[in-house]
Amino acid sequence: MTKLVIGLVQTRDEAEAAAERIIDCGYTRQDISLLMTDATRHRHFRIPDGSPPAHTFGAAIAMSVVVPDLGFVVAGPLAAVVASAVGAGIMGGLREILISAGVSKHWADRYDTGVRQGGILVSVFAHNERDVGLLHLVLDDHGRFALRPATTGPQAYDTFF
Repeated sequence: MTKLVIGLVQTRDEAEAAAERIIDCGYTRQDISLLMTDATRHRHFRIPDGSPPAHTFGAAIAMSVVVPDLGFVVAGPLAAVVASAVGAGIMGGLREILISAGVSKHWADRYDTGVRQGGILVSVFAHNERDVGLLHLVLDDHGRFALRPATTGPQAYDTFF
């Protein structure tokens, strides 16, 4: 059974750094998903018409799925989870979609709030149990991999089935 590991970052640079570390763990760019509001996409991932993307996620963002009723954009394998939830009639927004995917209510609330405040979810489905722990470190170890300022208390990630 695959497990979804999620991290919340604030900028395109942080998302690209997280993706590079995930790739260093044996994953590909196609394994990595991003989820953000459409406003965040325009602020951080704007691609001028006719020019090639200048960042890691250029092609993925250009081909991302916009979920207009919910107000966010998803690129990568997580799009299938979102499409499945929307197809099943799950209403209410990102929080409910994450809960339907197995995310605890606590973390779904945090991720929903973080995305609405301009954050970017970076996620990957772990290949195996060993990778789950490694990916947690990659997405949230502030000492070695500074993705965002260190905080006290719980970190914005969890593992989901």
